[in-house]
Amino acid sequence: MKKVLYIISTLKRTGPTNILAGTALNLDGRVFKPMVLTLSPEEDENNSWKQELQSKGIEVYSLNLSRIKGIFCAGRALKRKIEEIKPDIIHTHCFRSAVYCALFVKGYKRVSEIHCDYEEDYALAYGGIKGAIMAKAFTWALSSADKRVCCSQMLAAILRRKKPDVDYAYVNNGVDTEKFKPYDGDKAALRRVLKLPQDKKIFIWAGVFIKRKDFPTLAKAVMALKEEKDFFVFCGDGPLLSEMQTMLDGQKNIMFTGFCPEIHKYLQAADFYISTSLTESFHLTVYEALSCGLPVILSDIEAYSNLRGNEAVSFFKRGDYKELAKAIGIAAQEYSPAKREAAVKMIRDSYSLQKMAEGYGDLYLNGL
Repeated sequence: MKKVLYIISTLKRTGPTNILAGTALNLDGRVFKPMVLTLSPEEDENNSWKQELQSKGIEVYSLNLSRIKGIFCAGRALKRKIEEIKPDIIHTHCFRSAVYCALFVKGYKRVSEIHCDYEEDYALAYGGIKGAIMAKAFTWALSSADKRVCCSQMLAAILRRKKPDVDYAYVNNGVDTEKFKPYDGDKAALRRVLKLPQDKKIFIWAGVFIKRKDFPTLAKAVMALKEEKDFFVFCGDGPLLSEMQTMLDGQKNIMFTGFCPEIHKYLQAADFYISTSLTESFHLTVYEALSCGLPVILSDIEAYSNLRGNEAVSFFKRGDYKELAKAIGIAAQEYSPAKREAAVKMIRDSYSLQKMAEGYGDLYLNGL
């Protein structure tokens, strides 16, 4: 049985940890023994994968290092823990784990996960100078890995075009189709529980309020529509949440949920999903929305180009709030059960957790 050790900063429920957990929980237990090592302690165990992973028999360790302490102590602590575990494969899932392993861990097969077009994303998240330094450090860390794996086929294509001399593999992210599925109960009752209106078309946006998600475009579209028949739900938190709330101050057809651990319930209660992102690698919530049977309205970025041609998917020009407002109006008018069926079928056929875990299992056995 092969020991696969996943290393990540923390198990806070975010896109990267969702991939990690989904893979670990769905690997073939007859062939692999997944384990997890975090670099820092959990800030909020209620918003963490830790307990769920442990309840399924997956061992979870932590170095319990703060980010500052990690700069000085990570090397020795990481080497000691890895020598204790003796994994067959190490799979890093974040900037810190990739860099620390490149610096301090030798003699082990190592996979580095790439969750985004990191040069572009780091610049947006951290600014030009810091972002460029981090991108160079991550590029260096990736160069020493045995395999560089992108979380989607489209991300691999983007990075291969930018760095044609680098070999990028990919395994498409997967959706928990047992959790994210069309609601088979009383939808009106679900809306009452969630305090959502019964008589309106509900559009949902979910994510972290950061610059890359381009929430101002959606805010402007909502204000331009002035349609009382539509209702907009914003699920999530983040550093720019208050800015979004200020932009929409006075709007009566909106709701902010804050941090939303049960996003699947809001998706099941809604009618449509919207993503306004300026850049993405694989926006998992888009696929979760599709799995719940929601038609989606997406910015026309390259990361979503694999969804073109599906009747449940429509696009607007990135950053164009007028075009988004128009797309929202058209979507509401042209909804049909066939679009719901097309959305669900695509996820079941190509983007389930099982297919993702099978892809990583094949990589561990045949790609290293």
